[in-house]
Amino acid sequence: MHPNNSASMVLRIIVVETQHAASLRRLRDLAFSLVTCAFALSLVGCGKKPEAHHYALHGRIISVDKLGHELIIDHDAIPGFMEAMTMPYPVADNAILEQVGPGDEIRADLKVEDEHIAIDKLDVVKKAAPGSAPVPKPMHVPTTGEQVPNFSLVNQSGHRIHLSDYHGKTLLITFFYTRCRLNDYCPRVNGSFAAVNKSLAGSGLYGKTHLLSVSFDPEHDTPEVLRSYGAAYTERYSKEDFKHWEFASAPKSQMRQLADFFGVFYEKDGDRITHSLSTAVIGPDGKIEEWYPGNSWKTEELLAAISETTTASSEPVHAASLQPSSTSLKPR
Repeated sequence: MHPNNSASMVLRIIVVETQHAASLRRLRDLAFSLVTCAFALSLVGCGKKPEAHHYALHGRIISVDKLGHELIIDHDAIPGFMEAMTMPYPVADNAILEQVGPGDEIRADLKVEDEHIAIDKLDVVKKAAPGSAPVPKPMHVPTTGEQVPNFSLVNQSGHRIHLSDYHGKTLLITFFYTRCRLNDYCPRVNGSFAAVNKSLAGSGLYGKTHLLSVSFDPEHDTPEVLRSYGAAYTERYSKEDFKHWEFASAPKSQMRQLADFFGVFYEKDGDRITHSLSTAVIGPDGKIEEWYPGNSWKTEELLAAISETTTASSEPVHAASLQPSSTSLKPR
């Protein structure tokens, strides 16, 4: 990134996932695949937890995402791991987030273990000059009790739906796009939704809840694409009726407004989208009950929030009776 390109800097300051050309994406994916395969072979061969790998990272901070517990870094090539690019990195310790600011030059230790990566240690090489970093656009943070606007979407069956359609039920909503290749991002949140969906199926809350995964890539994620993608996560494939868990996208005219309300930033670059993550629990009255930025929330948290939020017409179902179901990440 060129420091004198202020327009580019302003755009980059609000992003929280990698953006790069398809060729770089393929190199990055290959690096991830090779590391993951090596870890998998290690597990099969010795039955132990795979050894962590450490890589030296040098770059410049683009943005500090304290809500998502991440640093967005424009970094040089990482020998043995990936090419130079801009992408988000979770931090192993939130105290690291207090050390840096946009524009700082840093060196860090990148820890790669199984499918997870994180900044383990960090040193500031050079602080950004005062006033040299642009001020990011303020992010709307959904708050408990806030009324959710009646956004319009199109689901996996090509039908127009509105968020008001789910009034009377507890609605869980998250954001993704089908071409996301980072296992800790879209595949992770939809995998967790799959576990929640299975847990609810065996409880008295199933008919009083609804799940909605929203893609911010309406141009590619057509109803046909969403239908195939969603059925893979529910594991019902051609038998899936999507009555409890829908996959949808908003029309372009409303997508930005919808994303902004739920605290989601996204920016398109070819077939890649730089984006943040956001998951919310909306009560039967259409108001925000819980909001989870990033991907650090657990299925147990959502199940507990559902139990507390849902107004049961008979005996309440306690969170302890909802056991999270394990689920594997589905292939793209």
